[in-house]
Amino acid sequence: MECLKASLCAAFSLAVSTVSVFAGPITTVPWNGHPGAATFTFDDGLHSQTNNLTFLDNMDAKVTFFVCTGTMDFSTNSQPHLNYAKKGHEIGNHTVNHKNLTQGADLNSEIGGAASKLRSMGLEATSLATPYCAQNATVKNAINQEHFINRGCGGGGLTGWDNEPDWMQIDSHYWQASSSVASFKGSLDQAAGGKWHVQLNHGVAGNWDVISAADIKTLIEYAVSKNLWVATFSTVGAYLRAHFTIDKATATNTANGFTVKWTSPHAHMPKSVPLRVKIQGAQGKTVSQKGKEVKPNSDGTYTIEFMALELEVSGEPIEVKPFKGAIEIPGTLEAENYDTYAYSDADGKSDETGYRSDDAGIVTGGSGYALGYTSADDYFEYTLDVKSAGKYKVVINGATGNSTASSVTVSVGDKKVQTEIPSKGDWNTYSEVEAGELELAAGKQALRLTINTNYINIDWIKFVDESVQSSSSVPQSSSSATLPVSSSSAPAQSSSSATNAIVQKIAFEHGSAMVRCQVFDLNGQLVKSANVMAGSASEAWNLVKSGLRNGAYIMRYGEANHNAMRIVQLRK
Repeated sequence: MECLKASLCAAFSLAVSTVSVFAGPITTVPWNGHPGAATFTFDDGLHSQTNNLTFLDNMDAKVTFFVCTGTMDFSTNSQPHLNYAKKGHEIGNHTVNHKNLTQGADLNSEIGGAASKLRSMGLEATSLATPYCAQNATVKNAINQEHFINRGCGGGGLTGWDNEPDWMQIDSHYWQASSSVASFKGSLDQAAGGKWHVQLNHGVAGNWDVISAADIKTLIEYAVSKNLWVATFSTVGAYLRAHFTIDKATATNTANGFTVKWTSPHAHMPKSVPLRVKIQGAQGKTVSQKGKEVKPNSDGTYTIEFMALELEVSGEPIEVKPFKGAIEIPGTLEAENYDTYAYSDADGKSDETGYRSDDAGIVTGGSGYALGYTSADDYFEYTLDVKSAGKYKVVINGATGNSTASSVTVSVGDKKVQTEIPSKGDWNTYSEVEAGELELAAGKQALRLTINTNYINIDWIKFVDESVQSSSSVPQSSSSATLPVSSSSAPAQSSSSATNAIVQKIAFEHGSAMVRCQVFDLNGQLVKSANVMAGSASEAWNLVKSGLRNGAYIMRYGEANHNAMRIVQLRK
């Protein structure tokens, strides 16, 4: 099951009560359910285009014609292009006279004049393509008065799903006489990885920057064969732009369900923008817009009308509650067991595990399932049941295939720890990382896991009680027993020392003090010594362990002005 990109993050309370307002119940399915999108545009309004694209009548593909209303073929005979418009293809604005808009052209006349001319023909042009791809801030502002989107050129023509683009400069891949089908197929292959590819064409089998009818047919067929969404420039552009609006829309509970309202991102959006979405909390309930029921699709998604600007779900209010009951601490929190609807997940992908209905990117891995497909600022909330107040060591099991380590934060109330998950080159090799310690009160409380860097998998978070002390103080004398080590610098140990225990916390007599530390490997070799200001053994260890390799160590420590020393075994 595909997860939601922006989750339901209901107001969380320890009493787990009904929420009144929550964010992001609607999430747009990327590219209308396709792996990517492709748009083929044809500039200038040439009859070589309309004469040689008749094969489109037999294909599930729509294209865009950017026409000049005062020059070239469209200006003298617009009917061939109007015939394509009747079949669902788009007619966009390419200005009146194809002037360079950055070189003193009358912008209102060139842009607004062409838009008015097209309206007189019954065409509402919602998009524009700048002649020569020339523009600046002034030109962009003029375009924005008439159109919600503009096509430029100059690059590979690929636009992603996650980051909002410059709507007045959507890039396109320019076909020229020297271009090759193989190169453009490569761009379509990239689009199949979750992007939108826009191709700029001029003449078809004639005129200038010519592409043959066979080559353009091959490329459109190839896009269809890759299961790309082959649609007009405004259709894909409006879908993409709507996604950045509706995925952030908040919901308000009603007596028997909830409503979601949003505003149009631009005055010149198309009159109709069908949007395929997932709606959290709609299972088994009635979804409607303007009093008309919207039936779910076979996969559980809904095709809604974005320009209706509201949606209603009739049913019980959304309830945030622990997924499998409150998580007992000390213990292990499985990351995939976040509270129902208590998350924010911007990516919109999952492994379709079927583990839970409110899937926020669950993947197979780690100890069974884990959180994956994460993005920076994603967060997940959990209800803890802390059995006893105290300090707890926080250990996180995570993985990342990023080139560098990636960061996460664990917070409970105003207390938090942050740590980095080391890169192991893939998302299936997990590492246990000590994040630090949190002081927790007894009872139920909310924990938030925040992702600080894109693309981290989190398997679990373990809380270890730090109230158990290690060995008691050992006087430093010649009669003290020593560990079986080869170095004369070995730490002292009493017969009662619990040297195999992992020390969680030992408070010093006088609070924070200067602590003398000696760190030995398990062969008794002194590997590091330092004096640090600390109030506990764990704090001293956190200050001393920097630069040590991962592994087990023995630390001998005590206040610098006292003779009593303690020893403890620890792990980095």
